[in-house]
Amino acid sequence: MPRRDVTGKEKEEIRKRVQREFPGCKSLQDIHYYRYMKEIEWQTMSPDEIVKDIKKGASEIRKEIKASTSG
Repeated sequence: MPRRDVTGKEKEEIRKRVQREFPGCKSLQDIHYYRYMKEIEWQTMSPDEIVKDIKKGASEIRKEIKASTSG
């Protein structure tokens, strides 16, 4: 099944949640914001689709890191 879209309202709720959970720590807020977003997106996906999504994201990050270090 396709990835579930996260609504603007859900994004705002997640943002407020991570600010409450990790006050004053932007790094942890960012990490957990992403994690909560992925939990919602993956609700309608099969385990195989989730693994493919993770691998795709990891590949994109590797490319970004390589581009930024070879610059």
